[in-house]
Amino acid sequence: MQDEIGRHRRVVRDAVDIYVTLGLITLFVWLSAKVVAPFVSILVWSMILAVALYPAFVWIKDRMGGRSGLAATALAVLGLVLLIGPTVVIADSIIGSTIELAERLRGETLDVPPPDPSVRDWPIVGNMVFGFWSSAHADLSSTAEHFAPQIREFATFLLGVGAGLARGVLEFAVSVVLAAVALGYAGGLGDISGRMAERVASGRGRMFLDTAKATIRNVSRGVIGVAIIQGGLAAGGMIAIGLPFAGLVAAIAIAAAVVQLPALAILPTIIYVWTAEPTLPAALYTAYMVPVMLSDNFLKPILMARGLATPMIVILIGVIGGTLSSGLTGLFIGPVILAVFYEMFRVWIADVAVPRDAAAGTAGDPAGGSPSAG
Repeated sequence: MQDEIGRHRRVVRDAVDIYVTLGLITLFVWLSAKVVAPFVSILVWSMILAVALYPAFVWIKDRMGGRSGLAATALAVLGLVLLIGPTVVIADSIIGSTIELAERLRGETLDVPPPDPSVRDWPIVGNMVFGFWSSAHADLSSTAEHFAPQIREFATFLLGVGAGLARGVLEFAVSVVLAAVALGYAGGLGDISGRMAERVASGRGRMFLDTAKATIRNVSRGVIGVAIIQGGLAAGGMIAIGLPFAGLVAAIAIAAAVVQLPALAILPTIIYVWTAEPTLPAALYTAYMVPVMLSDNFLKPILMARGLATPMIVILIGVIGGTLSSGLTGLFIGPVILAVFYEMFRVWIADVAVPRDAAAGTAGDPAGGSPSAG
């Protein structure tokens, strides 16, 4: 009886200890998450950048005599230059275009060309666009005054977008610096990540970790790299044809390419050129821009499928779904989640298939031999 009471007390004591320990751990995890929450996007981007830039870091490090700190510093400076340089150029172009538009509106020197009669044949919106365009051509001031509330709302929206972009550029700059710091300690951080992965998924943890790293690198090449190529080529064509506000439209084209929808920015420019330019320049512009718009269809499979066992369709679903659900960060997180889940599913199927195959092979012999043995 005394032994049973003692065992009961020990069970109660152990249960209380477990609940208290779990409660304290949960409390500290919640407090830590609350403290880190404002920096989550920066930390996530820094990890993505560190993984994506690791091959470049190793290349720079080898050429600097194996000095990790110096290589990380050089990579951070290079990243900030590549980030801030184009941002300043695009911002200057947008500001210049906006000032020019405002001055021309104030001086009533902005001339809207007449619409082409073929605009009426556009499906669904043809008549509406033709009517608005004709009104703007005939009397731009009255048209602008008529649509003043909508213009103010659109201007407010653009200001909000601009503020968000400025904040995003600042956060990205901080992420570049943190990624460089992480790369400087890549050896220790890699060992910690590997041990954590093994702790979570035992012997397969490092395989899942390698899959995540390969997916991030391939997506960075296949999505961001292709977007920069598309955006740069599109910007060249827009500037060559003399498209109004080419800097702003080029920035929109790059953003549309990043979210996998380059046609949203390029097709309207083709339509505009056909209505505003002679036939030959419009035809040449179209012949140039259509291959640019479609170039991601053959560039992405080449860049994204290299060195990755996950099927291309899984990566593309992750890229598109992640972007739609979580924005630019989801562009990388989405395919990583699906790629790791795909590998987990493959491992699970393989684990189920092996015992069944073994059972089928030993069904004729209780001792484990083949049916034909002996």
